[in-house]
Amino acid sequence: MKNIYLLCLILTLLLSGCSIFRLEPIASETVPPDETFDDSIYSTIENSLKKSILPEEPVEDKEEMAAIADTIFTSSMSEYEKVKAIHDYLVIHVDYDYDNLATDTLPDSAFTAEGALLLNSAVCEGYAKAFSYLCQKAGLEEVLLYGTADDGTGVQTHAWNQVAIDGEWYNIDVTWDDPLMNGKVITDGSNLIYEYFLVPDEPFLNNHFPESADAMHTCTSDRFLADNRRLTIEPYLVEPYTFTSTTADMQVAITQYLTDNILQFQLVCDTTLDTPEFLADYALNQTKETMLTLSLYGQISVETQYGIADYAILSVTITP
Repeated sequence: MKNIYLLCLILTLLLSGCSIFRLEPIASETVPPDETFDDSIYSTIENSLKKSILPEEPVEDKEEMAAIADTIFTSSMSEYEKVKAIHDYLVIHVDYDYDNLATDTLPDSAFTAEGALLLNSAVCEGYAKAFSYLCQKAGLEEVLLYGTADDGTGVQTHAWNQVAIDGEWYNIDVTWDDPLMNGKVITDGSNLIYEYFLVPDEPFLNNHFPESADAMHTCTSDRFLADNRRLTIEPYLVEPYTFTSTTADMQVAITQYLTDNILQFQLVCDTTLDTPEFLADYALNQTKETMLTLSLYGQISVETQYGIADYAILSVTITP
């Protein structure tokens, strides 16, 4: 009888312990879009399994992470300024772990806030968890979302966030705002963009598909879209420059620069309205006509950069 009782007790203990340890699948990682990126690396991780339950971070890790948060925020910051500071910090300081992704050797840390903040290396889940952690430290309302996303090479599993600013909810994908440049990881922040920063559901949900609609908030405000485009283009601008929406704006800007004898300037033009080629030809011809009117003489060159946030930068130089 005692043996039977002991056997039952052992079986009970064993069975009650089985539910403590489990593995949950995290299939693949979506990487930010880049025209020069070789998408063959996706196949190396598509069916991999990662531990979703990790040991609690050591006390010293918590202290280090809290110290990082302290360097990002000030007491006078608005909610928008806090969110932008988090976004910019992660894009500048965290590198997407392409090398380990390519060889299917991603460490568990790549999927954590600790990996992003302390090791400066992560994949989309690590970026999103780091964003969540920093929002918590900043006192911001935030939601981490899992699902799939189509970066142009196919649909992959992905993670991103939603955040509330002044009571209004917005979508944000820090990973996709940290793209490759010419197929390379950039570590100095010069690839910082704002295409997926505080975006409404339209157009964000055209390529992001949450696994649970109940977990997400509806995002309708587009108040930051125009500012986001300007933030993205700003690193490429050299003073003096003028944003123009129409050819009439271009004409006014050219006339003002030449009247002030400014012979080198930039015109930032919206390519959603006209093609870069048309805008460059217009700038050249308008500069010629204005020089004749003002009795100015010299050689004109117009250098065109485009493909950045739907803008064309026309750099006009007049050599006397």
